[in-house]
Amino acid sequence: MPVDILKDIRAAEAQAEQIESGAAQKARDMIAAARKDAADLKARLLEEAENEARDVLKASEEKARQDINSADAGIQAQCDDIRKQAGGRLDKAVDYIVGRIVKP
Repeated sequence: MPVDILKDIRAAEAQAEQIESGAAQKARDMIAAARKDAADLKARLLEEAENEARDVLKASEEKARQDINSADAGIQAQCDDIRKQAGGRLDKAVDYIVGRIVKP
């Protein structure tokens, strides 16, 4: 009978070691899977962030182009107005100079 009890204890200890070993392996597998999932998630989020940054940059560049074109149009209109005003004054200035120098 004592031998049977020792055999039962050894069997229980062996079973406990197997359970512990299996649990440790399962924990290692879970950690490895979690690390892989984290790496995959990090890569996906990084790619999404890069794409979003690229889109924001493109939108900003397009807005800047539109602002520049709008400013250019306004500046061109101002230049045209100045030329028109200067053109009329230039004729008067030429007449004045010719009158003062050529016709004393």
